[in-house]
Amino acid sequence: YVERGYITPQQVYNLLSAEEGQPALYDSYYILVLDCRSTERYEDSHVVTARAAVTVIHPVLGCLVSCVELQKTFLMNCLIVFLGSAKARTDSPDLLHCFFQLSSLGMDPVILLGGFSAFHALYPFLCTPLMVLLEPERHTLTIYPSEILEEALYQGSASQASDYRIIKNLHITHVVNATANWPDAFPNRLRYLRLRLSDDAQQELVEALPLASRFISSALRAEPAGRVLVHCSAGRSRSSAVTLAFLMEHRRWSLLHALRWLKERRACSAPNMNFLRQLLTYEELLFGSKITSLNDIRR
Repeated sequence: YVERGYITPQQVYNLLSAEEGQPALYDSYYILVLDCRSTERYEDSHVVTARAAVTVIHPVLGCLVSCVELQKTFLMNCLIVFLGSAKARTDSPDLLHCFFQLSSLGMDPVILLGGFSAFHALYPFLCTPLMVLLEPERHTLTIYPSEILEEALYQGSASQASDYRIIKNLHITHVVNATANWPDAFPNRLRYLRLRLSDDAQQELVEALPLASRFISSALRAEPAGRVLVHCSAGRSRSSAVTLAFLMEHRRWSLLHALRWLKERRACSAPNMNFLRQLLTYEELLFGSKITSLNDIRR
Protein backbone atom coordinates (compact mmCIF):
# COMPACT_ATOMS: atom_id res chain seq x y z
CA TYR A 1 0.00 0.00 0.00
CA VAL A 2 1.32 3.47 -0.95
CA GLU A 3 -0.07 6.50 0.89
CA ARG A 4 -1.91 9.00 -1.28
CA GLY A 5 0.40 11.75 -2.49
CA TYR A 6 3.38 9.43 -2.84
CA ILE A 7 4.79 7.27 -5.61
CA THR A 8 7.36 4.45 -5.47
CA PRO A 9 10.59 4.25 -7.49
CA GLN A 10 9.14 1.23 -9.32
CA GLN A 11 6.05 3.19 -10.33
CA VAL A 12 8.25 5.98 -11.68
CA TYR A 13 10.34 3.40 -13.58
CA ASN A 14 7.20 1.97 -15.18
CA LEU A 15 5.91 5.44 -16.08
CA LEU A 16 9.22 6.16 -17.81
CA SER A 17 9.00 2.79 -19.59
CA ALA A 18 5.38 3.11 -20.74
CA GLU A 19 4.52 2.74 -24.40
CA GLU A 20 1.36 2.69 -26.46
CA GLY A 21 2.21 2.55 -30.14
CA GLN A 22 5.41 4.47 -29.43
CA PRO A 23 7.27 5.11 -26.16
CA ALA A 24 5.37 7.69 -24.11
CA LEU A 25 8.64 9.29 -23.01
CA TYR A 26 9.32 10.41 -26.59
CA ASP A 27 6.51 12.96 -26.15
CA SER A 28 7.95 16.03 -24.41
CA TYR A 29 4.49 16.74 -22.93
CA TYR A 30 3.95 13.28 -21.49
CA ILE A 31 4.88 13.91 -17.89
CA LEU A 32 6.46 16.65 -15.79
CA VAL A 33 9.18 15.47 -13.43
CA LEU A 34 10.40 18.10 -10.96
CA ASP A 35 13.64 17.79 -9.00
CA CYS A 36 13.52 19.85 -5.80
CA ARG A 37 17.11 19.22 -4.78
CA SER A 38 19.81 21.86 -5.03
CA THR A 39 21.00 23.02 -8.45
CA GLU A 40 24.38 21.41 -7.79
CA ARG A 41 22.85 18.01 -7.07
CA TYR A 42 20.53 18.30 -10.05
CA GLU A 43 23.45 19.08 -12.37
CA ASP A 44 25.44 16.19 -10.94
CA SER A 45 22.71 13.65 -11.81
CA HIS A 46 18.93 13.49 -12.10
CA VAL A 47 16.21 11.26 -13.50
CA VAL A 48 16.02 11.41 -17.29
CA THR A 49 13.67 14.20 -18.51
CA ALA A 50 13.51 15.78 -15.01
CA ARG A 51 13.54 19.55 -14.74
CA ALA A 52 15.06 21.55 -11.92
CA ALA A 53 12.05 22.60 -9.86
CA VAL A 54 13.25 26.22 -9.73
CA THR A 55 12.54 26.53 -13.46
CA VAL A 56 8.84 25.89 -12.79
CA ILE A 57 8.35 26.90 -9.15
CA HIS A 58 10.38 29.97 -8.22
CA PRO A 59 11.02 30.40 -4.45
CA VAL A 60 9.96 34.07 -4.58
CA LEU A 61 7.84 34.46 -7.72
CA GLY A 62 5.89 31.23 -7.21
CA CYS A 63 4.68 29.08 -10.10
CA LEU A 64 6.15 30.33 -13.38
CA VAL A 65 3.67 28.31 -15.48
CA SER A 66 -0.07 28.86 -15.25
CA CYS A 67 -2.36 26.08 -14.08
CA VAL A 68 -4.21 26.19 -17.41
CA GLU A 69 -0.92 25.81 -19.25
CA LEU A 70 0.15 22.90 -17.03
CA GLN A 71 -3.14 21.07 -17.55
CA LYS A 72 -3.13 21.72 -21.32
CA THR A 73 0.50 20.80 -21.76
CA PHE A 74 1.05 17.68 -19.68
CA LEU A 75 -1.23 14.96 -20.94
CA MET A 76 -1.12 12.83 -17.81
CA ASN A 77 -1.51 15.80 -15.45
CA CYS A 78 1.03 13.93 -13.37
CA LEU A 79 3.78 15.76 -11.52
CA ILE A 80 6.50 14.02 -9.59
CA VAL A 81 8.38 15.90 -6.91
CA PHE A 82 11.67 14.48 -5.64
CA LEU A 83 13.01 14.75 -2.13
CA GLY A 84 16.39 13.95 -0.62
CA SER A 85 15.37 11.11 1.68
CA ALA A 86 12.33 9.15 2.76
CA LYS A 87 11.90 11.34 5.86
CA ALA A 88 12.59 14.66 4.19
CA ARG A 89 9.07 15.90 3.59
CA THR A 90 8.85 17.81 6.87
CA ASP A 91 12.48 19.00 6.63
CA SER A 92 12.57 20.33 3.08
CA PRO A 93 11.08 23.81 2.58
CA ASP A 94 11.76 23.63 -1.17
CA LEU A 95 9.86 20.38 -1.48
CA LEU A 96 6.93 21.65 0.58
CA HIS A 97 6.89 24.88 -1.42
CA CYS A 98 6.67 22.98 -4.72
CA PHE A 99 4.11 20.54 -3.40
CA PHE A 100 1.73 23.13 -1.98
CA GLN A 101 2.15 25.57 -4.89
CA LEU A 102 1.07 22.87 -7.32
CA SER A 103 -1.71 21.64 -5.02
CA SER A 104 -3.08 25.19 -4.73
CA LEU A 105 -3.32 25.32 -8.53
CA GLY A 106 -5.63 22.31 -8.51
CA MET A 107 -2.93 19.89 -9.61
CA ASP A 108 -2.32 16.52 -7.97
CA PRO A 109 1.44 16.26 -7.39
CA VAL A 110 3.04 13.15 -5.94
CA ILE A 111 6.24 12.74 -3.95
CA LEU A 112 8.80 10.07 -4.75
CA LEU A 113 9.27 7.76 -1.78
CA GLY A 114 12.93 7.73 -0.79
CA GLY A 115 13.73 10.58 -3.14
CA PHE A 116 16.31 10.63 -5.89
CA SER A 117 18.73 8.49 -3.89
CA ALA A 118 16.23 5.60 -3.70
CA PHE A 119 15.52 5.81 -7.43
CA HIS A 120 19.21 6.03 -8.33
CA ALA A 121 20.02 3.00 -6.18
CA LEU A 122 17.58 0.86 -8.19
CA TYR A 123 17.76 2.47 -11.64
CA PRO A 124 21.10 4.29 -12.10
CA PHE A 125 20.83 3.75 -15.87
CA LEU A 126 17.80 6.10 -15.92
CA CYS A 127 19.76 8.92 -14.30
CA THR A 128 21.92 11.42 -16.15
CA PRO A 129 23.68 14.79 -15.74
CA LEU A 130 22.34 15.80 -19.17
CA MET A 131 19.24 17.84 -19.96
CA VAL A 132 16.84 15.60 -21.89
CA LEU A 133 13.73 17.66 -22.58
CA LEU A 134 13.12 18.11 -26.32
CA GLU A 135 11.76 15.40 -28.62
CA PRO A 136 14.98 14.84 -30.64
CA GLU A 137 16.84 14.23 -27.36
CA ARG A 138 14.10 11.99 -26.04
CA HIS A 139 14.28 9.78 -29.14
CA THR A 140 17.82 8.83 -28.14
CA LEU A 141 16.60 7.35 -24.83
CA THR A 142 16.54 3.61 -24.23
CA ILE A 143 13.05 2.41 -23.31
CA TYR A 144 13.06 -0.45 -20.81
CA PRO A 145 10.68 -3.38 -20.25
CA SER A 146 8.01 -3.01 -17.58
CA GLU A 147 8.83 -4.24 -14.07
CA ILE A 148 6.01 -6.57 -13.01
CA LEU A 149 7.57 -7.93 -9.81
CA GLU A 150 10.26 -5.79 -8.24
CA GLU A 151 13.79 -6.85 -9.17
CA ALA A 152 12.40 -10.16 -10.42
CA LEU A 153 9.97 -10.28 -13.36
CA TYR A 154 9.91 -8.01 -16.42
CA GLN A 155 7.77 -7.90 -19.57
CA GLY A 156 8.68 -6.28 -22.85
CA SER A 157 9.25 -6.50 -26.59
CA ALA A 158 11.51 -8.60 -28.78
CA SER A 159 13.67 -5.59 -29.58
CA GLN A 160 14.21 -4.94 -25.87
CA ALA A 161 15.13 -8.58 -25.36
CA SER A 162 17.78 -8.15 -28.08
CA ASP A 163 19.40 -5.08 -26.53
CA TYR A 164 22.26 -6.30 -24.34
CA ARG A 165 22.47 -2.96 -22.54
CA ILE A 166 18.93 -3.55 -21.25
CA ILE A 167 19.70 -7.15 -20.32
CA LYS A 168 22.83 -6.09 -18.44
CA ASN A 169 21.29 -3.11 -16.65
CA LEU A 170 18.29 -5.13 -15.43
CA HIS A 171 20.51 -8.12 -14.50
CA ILE A 172 18.33 -10.47 -16.55
CA THR A 173 19.37 -14.12 -16.25
CA HIS A 174 16.42 -15.95 -17.85
CA VAL A 175 14.21 -15.16 -20.85
CA VAL A 176 10.84 -16.52 -21.95
CA ASN A 177 10.65 -16.03 -25.72
CA ALA A 178 6.96 -16.23 -26.64
CA THR A 179 7.39 -15.26 -30.31
CA ALA A 180 6.85 -17.58 -33.25
CA ASN A 181 10.17 -16.87 -34.97
CA TRP A 182 12.24 -14.18 -33.21
CA PRO A 183 15.63 -15.78 -32.42
CA ASP A 184 17.03 -16.02 -28.90
CA ALA A 185 19.45 -13.10 -28.79
CA PHE A 186 22.06 -14.26 -26.26
CA PRO A 187 21.87 -18.07 -25.97
CA ASN A 188 25.44 -18.34 -24.66
CA ARG A 189 24.86 -15.86 -21.81
CA LEU A 190 21.24 -16.38 -20.72
CA ARG A 191 18.87 -19.31 -20.13
CA TYR A 192 15.93 -19.38 -22.53
CA LEU A 193 12.52 -20.98 -22.74
CA ARG A 194 11.31 -20.90 -26.34
CA LEU A 195 7.53 -21.22 -26.66
CA ARG A 196 6.93 -20.44 -30.38
CA LEU A 197 3.46 -18.95 -29.96
CA SER A 198 1.35 -17.19 -32.57
CA ASP A 199 -0.86 -14.25 -31.60
CA ASP A 200 -4.07 -15.56 -33.16
CA ALA A 201 -7.41 -17.20 -32.43
CA GLN A 202 -6.10 -20.73 -33.05
CA GLN A 203 -3.06 -20.78 -30.76
CA GLU A 204 -3.34 -23.29 -27.90
CA LEU A 205 -1.73 -22.44 -24.58
CA VAL A 206 -2.51 -25.61 -22.63
CA GLU A 207 1.11 -26.82 -22.66
CA ALA A 208 2.89 -23.47 -22.80
CA LEU A 209 1.39 -21.85 -19.68
CA PRO A 210 2.42 -24.42 -17.04
CA LEU A 211 5.78 -24.86 -18.75
CA ALA A 212 6.48 -21.12 -18.63
CA SER A 213 5.24 -20.82 -15.05
CA ARG A 214 7.61 -23.57 -13.89
CA PHE A 215 10.53 -21.96 -15.76
CA ILE A 216 9.88 -18.52 -14.22
CA SER A 217 9.33 -19.91 -10.74
CA SER A 218 12.52 -21.97 -10.89
CA ALA A 219 14.53 -18.93 -11.98
CA LEU A 220 13.16 -16.67 -9.24
CA ARG A 221 13.70 -19.28 -6.52
CA ALA A 222 17.27 -20.09 -7.55
CA GLU A 223 20.27 -19.25 -5.35
CA PRO A 224 21.17 -16.56 -6.15
CA ALA A 225 17.74 -15.51 -7.40
CA GLY A 226 17.46 -14.93 -11.14
CA ARG A 227 15.61 -12.22 -13.00
CA VAL A 228 13.25 -13.11 -15.83
CA LEU A 229 12.23 -11.18 -18.94
CA VAL A 230 9.08 -12.40 -20.70
CA HIS A 231 8.75 -11.09 -24.24
CA CYS A 232 6.83 -11.48 -27.47
CA SER A 233 7.02 -9.15 -30.48
CA ALA A 234 5.46 -6.01 -28.98
CA GLY A 235 5.15 -7.13 -25.36
CA ARG A 236 1.37 -6.88 -25.40
CA SER A 237 -0.52 -10.14 -25.99
CA ARG A 238 1.47 -13.39 -25.86
CA SER A 239 3.85 -12.20 -23.16
CA SER A 240 0.88 -10.95 -21.12
CA ALA A 241 -0.76 -14.38 -21.25
CA VAL A 242 2.44 -15.97 -19.91
CA THR A 243 2.86 -13.37 -17.16
CA LEU A 244 -0.78 -13.67 -16.08
CA ALA A 245 -0.58 -17.47 -15.89
CA PHE A 246 2.50 -17.21 -13.68
CA LEU A 247 0.88 -14.67 -11.34
CA MET A 248 -2.23 -16.82 -11.07
CA GLU A 249 -0.35 -20.02 -10.34
CA HIS A 250 2.45 -18.82 -8.08
CA ARG A 251 0.82 -15.82 -6.39
CA ARG A 252 -2.50 -17.69 -6.16
CA TRP A 253 -4.33 -14.74 -7.67
CA SER A 254 -7.55 -14.79 -9.67
CA LEU A 255 -7.26 -13.81 -13.31
CA LEU A 256 -9.01 -10.51 -12.57
CA HIS A 257 -6.55 -9.67 -9.76
CA ALA A 258 -3.56 -10.65 -11.91
CA LEU A 259 -4.85 -8.63 -14.86
CA ARG A 260 -5.34 -5.51 -12.74
CA TRP A 261 -1.83 -5.92 -11.29
CA LEU A 262 -0.32 -6.28 -14.76
CA LYS A 263 -2.26 -3.32 -16.21
CA GLU A 264 -1.07 -1.07 -13.38
CA ARG A 265 2.52 -1.88 -14.32
CA ARG A 266 2.21 -2.28 -18.09
CA ALA A 267 -0.80 -0.35 -19.36
CA CYS A 268 -0.32 -1.56 -22.95
CA SER A 269 -0.72 -5.23 -22.00
CA ALA A 270 -3.59 -6.72 -23.98
CA PRO A 271 -3.89 -10.51 -24.35
CA ASN A 272 -6.16 -11.42 -27.24
CA MET A 273 -9.64 -12.84 -26.60
CA ASN A 274 -8.52 -16.39 -27.39
CA PHE A 275 -5.83 -16.13 -24.73
CA LEU A 276 -8.23 -14.59 -22.19
CA ARG A 277 -10.68 -17.47 -22.65
CA GLN A 278 -7.88 -20.00 -22.13
CA LEU A 279 -6.68 -18.10 -19.05
CA LEU A 280 -10.20 -18.37 -17.62
CA THR A 281 -10.01 -22.11 -18.15
CA TYR A 282 -6.56 -22.16 -16.55
CA GLU A 283 -7.93 -20.27 -13.53
CA GLU A 284 -10.65 -22.91 -13.09
CA LEU A 285 -8.02 -25.65 -13.38
CA LEU A 286 -5.84 -23.99 -10.73
CA PHE A 287 -8.56 -23.18 -8.20
CA GLY A 288 -11.19 -25.81 -8.90
CA SER A 289 -13.91 -23.30 -9.77
CA LYS A 290 -14.54 -20.18 -11.81
CA ILE A 291 -13.57 -17.00 -9.98
CA THR A 292 -13.41 -14.49 -12.83
CA SER A 293 -16.01 -14.09 -15.58
CA LEU A 294 -15.44 -12.88 -19.10
CA ASN A 295 -17.55 -9.82 -18.30
CA ASP A 296 -15.20 -8.98 -15.40
CA ILE A 297 -12.19 -8.71 -17.65
CA ARG A 298 -14.00 -6.97 -20.52
CA ARG A 299 -14.72 -3.94 -18.32
